[in-house]
Amino acid sequence: MLKPNKTVTLFKHQEINSINSLNILCWNVAKLTKKEEFKTFFKELVKKEALNYFVLQEVKSDINFSLEVFDSYSYVLSPNIQTKKSIYGVMNLFSISCSDSYSLLTQKRELKLATHKTVLITKHIINDKSVMVVNIHALNFVPLKDFEYELNLLKKELLNYSDALIVAGDFNTWNKKRVELLNSFCKELFLKQAISSDEKDIKKIFKNSLDYIFFRGLTFEYSKVINTSLSDHNPIIASFII
Repeated sequence: MLKPNKTVTLFKHQEINSINSLNILCWNVAKLTKKEEFKTFFKELVKKEALNYFVLQEVKSDINFSLEVFDSYSYVLSPNIQTKKSIYGVMNLFSISCSDSYSLLTQKRELKLATHKTVLITKHIINDKSVMVVNIHALNFVPLKDFEYELNLLKKELLNYSDALIVAGDFNTWNKKRVELLNSFCKELFLKQAISSDEKDIKKIFKNSLDYIFFRGLTFEYSKVINTSLSDHNPIIASFII
C-alpha cells in the first residue's frame, strides 16, 4: 500500500448558500461504490428521501477518481488507503457551497503496521449560518488507549469551533468502554444523537451500535434507518432545519 495522497475535491455549487432543510445520509458503503447494484440503490434512495448531503465511509474509487454515480454533486474525498489502482477513504458529497475542507489522518494505525483511518471536516455557510460536518471512520483493531487518544485529538480540534456541528460516521464502538468514551466526547462538545424509531436496524456488534449521527445548533426533524442487504452497514438518514 502506498501513502495516500491529499484530499480530492470538486466544488460545483459555490453559488448555492440557501436550502430549506439539510437531509443527510450517513453510511459505511463497504467499498461498493463501483458496483452497479450500489449505483441503482443510491440513485433510488436519493430520489425517494430528497437527500442533499452524504457522509460516506469506505468509499472505493479508481486512482483517477471516476465515480459517475456522484457526478452531480460537489465532493471531498479524504483517502486513508491507496494502491496502484485504487483509493479508499471517507467522502462528503453535497449540493451547496463549501467554504473550507481538511482531513486529519490518525497518528495510530490499525494492527500497528497496517492502515491509518481518516477524519474529514467540511465547512459551509448555509442560510447565513456556519455549519461544520465531520465524517469519521474510527480506528478498529487497536487498544482502547489508542482509540481514546485519537478521539481526544478530534475533540481538541472541535473545541475550537462553537457553531452548528454534525459529527457522523462509523465509530467502531463495539464494546462498552468505547461507547463510554464516545458518550464523554459528545457531552464535552454538547452533541445530541439523532435518534430514530428503528434503532434496531443500525449495525451492531455485541449489541453496541457502530454508526451514529450527532448534532448541535440545528433543529432536528427526524431520523430513520434504511434496512438493506447491500452493505454490512445500514444507512442512517437525518433531517435538520438550519
